[in-house]
Amino acid sequence: MKEIKHWSNVIIYTVICITLILIILRILFYFINIELLSENSLIFIMMKNRDLNFKSLYNLMDNGIIFYYQEHPFTQDKAIYLYFWFFIFYPFYLMPMEVSMYIWDLLRLISTIFIIVKIRRITENERDILYFYFFLSIGYFADMYLNNTNWLIQIFLFESYSQLKKEDKRLSYILFALASFKITIIAFPIILLIIKKIKIKEMINFYIPIALISIPYIVFPNYLLQIISNWSESGYSSSSFILFDVFFKIWPLIQMPHLMFISIIALIVLVNIKNEKLKKRLELLIYSGMLLIWVITWSLILLLLPFL
Repeated sequence: MKEIKHWSNVIIYTVICITLILIILRILFYFINIELLSENSLIFIMMKNRDLNFKSLYNLMDNGIIFYYQEHPFTQDKAIYLYFWFFIFYPFYLMPMEVSMYIWDLLRLISTIFIIVKIRRITENERDILYFYFFLSIGYFADMYLNNTNWLIQIFLFESYSQLKKEDKRLSYILFALASFKITIIAFPIILLIIKKIKIKEMINFYIPIALISIPYIVFPNYLLQIISNWSESGYSSSSFILFDVFFKIWPLIQMPHLMFISIIALIVLVNIKNEKLKKRLELLIYSGMLLIWVITWSLILLLLPFL
């Protein structure tokens, strides 16, 4: 127990340091004229991608909810989240971007520290928690650098699972539905079913709130067609190299910020495996696989940077 408390403190200090370093980096970038830099320089690339996701999400709000999935006049990005994301993010859109980004940073830090402190709701196993801390730290850095939304998915999934364990299932279903603004999250109940944490009837209950909030896609079929079209075009590359096209197509699925919520899902899977021998094998497979993907992805990014 003392060992876990020690590592909890270490990770808390780590995410605080990451937050401070990246905030200082953002402030320093304000004083650099990006137009004077070479497009292939490291500083130019770092400035270009700093807060990239947040700026994109913020700008896409300009279209309004009715035209949310249509093309934006000033950015090539297209909305790919389910429409209710608009209402989740709307309070931040009401503030100047320069202000809302720092509030977003603060909420990410608070929610992450909360999970670090409360992770024993899921398991007391020291090895499982240490693995989780390691991948959480990687995901936290990437999520904050790009200023993505994965921290929000992480807290929703964490609380959804926690409420499921407490038998407050209705709240668990609602929290899961809120996390599903990123459509890939709908696989979470299937994972819970496979590890025998829920039954088929309960899995259906997870999807009922999503079905209810998806009614506008049925009432307005064009709305559904627009988001499907945006999904198909996400990761588009104008490059003539097939390798680039393949990389950009799979990039939305393997971004390192995803480790924030993937680490939670991996932890939930592993702690529910009773066979210790099988658990150790899956641990090796899952975590070494995650690390391998992380190394290969960033190696590819560094190789492709001069051409992006």
